[in-house]
Amino acid sequence: MDEAGFWDVIERAYAALECGYYDDEPAEAVAQAWRDEVPAADVADFADHFARAMERARRPGVLAAARLLAGATDDERDTLLRYGDGYAAFRASLIALGRSSFEAVLADPDVLASLPDADAVDRGDWHFFMPLHTVFARGRRTDEDVDPPPVEAHLPALSARFPNGAV
Repeated sequence: MDEAGFWDVIERAYAALECGYYDDEPAEAVAQAWRDEVPAADVADFADHFARAMERARRPGVLAAARLLAGATDDERDTLLRYGDGYAAFRASLIALGRSSFEAVLADPDVLASLPDADAVDRGDWHFFMPLHTVFARGRRTDEDVDPPPVEAHLPALSARFPNGAV
């Protein structure tokens, strides 16, 4: 499986979710959609592409968005730790949104406020902290070394949409 094939799987799984594949728990529905879409022979390749996308998303602005949506302030770095591996879950959820949303968020994390998926978060149909990184991921680094910028100053639209976080 090449990178285009990886993103095709993500897109098909997301499209299935858009058509009502949600069950009681969005994370389980996404994980099942991925399992359904990835042939056994391609699992290792899928995991490798997923790990690379996770690494690409390891950016200060993305961490700032995660902290804001978790209800953390710049001085409450430990708040995100309440979610276990919350930053990894956040990055995995961004991947699950599909390539165009993922790339848009990497370019400017504040666009999360205007993505249609923010409406799904408001409705409770999507969660920005789903533990999807455990579905195919092989290994992780800790996220303690990422230094995020001040949240509200760099993410004004996202701060306005979710002033108290999304959880």
